[in-house]
Amino acid sequence: MTVPAPRLDDLTWDDMMAAIRRRIPAESDGTWTLHAPADPGVTLLELFAYLLEQRLYWLDQAPDALVIAVLRLLGLDPPRPARPAATVLQPAARTDTAAVPVVPAGTALSRDLMGRVVFTLDDDVAVFPLAEGGEVTVWTDRDRTADLRARRDVTLLASDGAPAQARFTLPLTGELPAPGPLSLLVELAAPAASAPSWLPGATAGVPPPAELTWSWFRPDSDVAGEFEKVEDGTAGLRRSGVVRLHPPPGWSTRDTGLLVSTRAATYAAPPRLRQLALNVSAAHHRLRRTARGTDLAEQITAWLKLPGQHLVLPEAAGLLLEATVRLAGEVWLPVPDFTFGASADRTFLIDREEGAVVFGDGLTGRIPRPVPDVTDDYVTDDCVSVDYVIGGGRTGNGGRTANWQPAWDAPGEQGAVSAANLVPAEGGQDPETVAAARQRAAASLGEVTRAVTADDFVTLARTTPGVAVARAYPSLGEHPGFPCSTVPGAVTVHVVPSVPRDDFTREDFVVAPQPDPGTLCAVAARLESARLLTSEVFVRAPAYREVTLRVDLSGDPADRTRVSTVVGMALRRFLDPLVGGEEQGGWPFGETLRPSALLRAAQRALGDLADVAAVAIGLDGADATEDCDEVELRAGDLPVLRAVRIRTVPAVEPGEGLV
Repeated sequence: MTVPAPRLDDLTWDDMMAAIRRRIPAESDGTWTLHAPADPGVTLLELFAYLLEQRLYWLDQAPDALVIAVLRLLGLDPPRPARPAATVLQPAARTDTAAVPVVPAGTALSRDLMGRVVFTLDDDVAVFPLAEGGEVTVWTDRDRTADLRARRDVTLLASDGAPAQARFTLPLTGELPAPGPLSLLVELAAPAASAPSWLPGATAGVPPPAELTWSWFRPDSDVAGEFEKVEDGTAGLRRSGVVRLHPPPGWSTRDTGLLVSTRAATYAAPPRLRQLALNVSAAHHRLRRTARGTDLAEQITAWLKLPGQHLVLPEAAGLLLEATVRLAGEVWLPVPDFTFGASADRTFLIDREEGAVVFGDGLTGRIPRPVPDVTDDYVTDDCVSVDYVIGGGRTGNGGRTANWQPAWDAPGEQGAVSAANLVPAEGGQDPETVAAARQRAAASLGEVTRAVTADDFVTLARTTPGVAVARAYPSLGEHPGFPCSTVPGAVTVHVVPSVPRDDFTREDFVVAPQPDPGTLCAVAARLESARLLTSEVFVRAPAYREVTLRVDLSGDPADRTRVSTVVGMALRRFLDPLVGGEEQGGWPFGETLRPSALLRAAQRALGDLADVAAVAIGLDGADATEDCDEVELRAGDLPVLRAVRIRTVPAVEPGEGLV
């Protein structure tokens, strides 16, 4: 039962005056006889009751400044500012020379004619010439170009720990040197927990699942080599990202071959490629501007030595994201609020709606003084400078388009650069309100930050940033160094990674998912920082036990091939570590294998096709010979189905065998 929140301002002025009048005779020993409003004493009591009523109303009203201060005291973020959307742009530049053109970082491009939504490139883009109608060719075990063209996921590398490689041929033309790195968009079919590198929610510093080597070669020749530097936004093909490859001297656009290889493909599941594109850069919905003294002269000259001064920045109303102010050579920095500021702090607030920077009151934040060289009609550019960023918000989110053009006020010739965004623009958010921040703070009280109980270990492991963990099982007392003993304080957490379960018949389907080394390191680091001082935590892969089943079918099914396929797929799914079990959330760790449960699963899948008479179970390579025998698993063990043998037994007629 939820306790209702108390209302503190439920005492009205009338209630207070009625109570006060009742006490006057006793408090005055009967000497105060006139209790009418005409009496000056009653007038004062009415005034005090009015003031008290206002104070009682304030008890239920927490001002925004107080809420922000409490959030900071709790170590939580204050109301979060607007966040810019992000995408990946592929610019095309017009050139009249034989050199490869370079579109510089910070180039402003807009997807609408009015230039209301402007994105800027994060990096320089060398726009290498591409063959007309050319496409990237992909070769793994065979030519996969047609699959990539049809937007079907292409399996790049294996997940068996053996050496693996994938080759690409880029549609480059000519024989031109590289003025900058080759920039590639590598879009993968990755879990949601592994956010693409260009989105705001991407996690930095996640260990790669496998060590990759990027190299180049010239088709139909022996010319080959490695790149001088690799900036891998995919974190080893763990997520979608932009890869920037810096060619060595002597490389030219004749060297169109690209090779990615690894000595040990230790992926939880083979990476699946959805798109590979050249000449790209991440871009964000933001635009940098600078306002100088001449732009702000009218406001500066009107300043007095009073609190609450502010500067309204040009074209920033409703769009202001960031700002840095320089007054008379001194740098002023933004703060979320003035609550913990001192009188000499050169700080200010950002007012997104007004598009202004707001200064302090002299007690919590310094009051800006007009600089000495400011006169009534003249302000130099050197005395005041504001560098600010506009953009952000949900307006930047959108789909894929190919009509990006330079912003109308961007320098340079209009039409010299165009672009297309190869992925949707996502991640843009409006500023968080104080009410939303309060709700976030309340929700954070239930977040798990320390590993105390077994459920805490599960929650922390599954929510490790940057890696996709589907399941976790804490084995209390299990120590890898003492496998036959229970060690107090030791906890071994077995993790199952999130891998595709969309099609059990795919050739790259992983039956027994093993976490990659990077995932184990990331989970171990998270649990190490959250464990109790007396605990010893280990992170391991689950122990898979091979299971062989024999299914006896009663009678003679009409379509034995179909029956065998249906039974095998049903039991494979039922014992699956991610979608198996009665709850379809993965076979429980250490759950006993019972023939009756397997029989029910097989019969549900078969329906009227055939009748299942019995199921026998064999473990760890043993033949399934005995019916009705349950097979126990150790804590932390999971089954993996290796074989299903179908056997037909004579049908038993009703009443047969009865005496």
